Amino acid sequence: MIEFILPFVLLYKYWALFGITFVAALVLPVPPGTLIMATSAFAYQGYFDFKLVLLSAIAGNILGDNVGYWLARKYGVTVLSRIGFKKILASDKFKQVERLVRRRPGFILFISRFEVFTNLSVNIIAGLSRVPYRKYVWYVAIGEICQVTLYGSIGYFFGSNWERIGAAIGHTFLVIIVVLIAIVMLFWKQIVGTLKKYNE
Repeated sequence: MIEFILPFVLLYKYWALFGITFVAALVLPVPPGTLIMATSAFAYQGYFDFKLVLLSAIAGNILGDNVGYWLARKYGVTVLSRIGFKKILASDKFKQVERLVRRRPGFILFISRFEVFTNLSVNIIAGLSRVPYRKYVWYVAIGEICQVTLYGSIGYFFGSNWERIGAAIGHTFLVIIVVLIAIVMLFWKQIVGTLKKYNE
């Protein structure tokens, strides 16, 4: 997919990078980290201004996240209910997940910025659970700035080796996310008990 998208970025430059990262953050599971590393590698060769690459990607990611959050917050329940998720949304487990995300959004929002599928799903859950917008936008902005700067620096400073290094980092974050999911599953009862105490 990146091989298909990259020519558009080379042709339309910063507007294309902004648009693609916006769509990736909003709805399309395009790996923005890979695109940012590739574009930054071209910046090293002089095809782009590195600072504008970072600014375009950060702006696209943050705007896409915010639109996804507000769409989920305003229309998420209605749309998901109509396409067969009504029972899941009404289940006790989903309500517990909503409360957990609403009460402790910081780490979840930050770490999810580094993986495209968790990014999309966490934006939806944050909107559905009505995470306070100030908290949401703050943690999302910090996460996106860190994510874009990390991947952009890899592409710019490591040049032709960015693919190998980027793959290693991507695998590391995937392992972290899997471990976090496993921890939640193992300690689900304790988490639920803690949530009940907060609600009492």
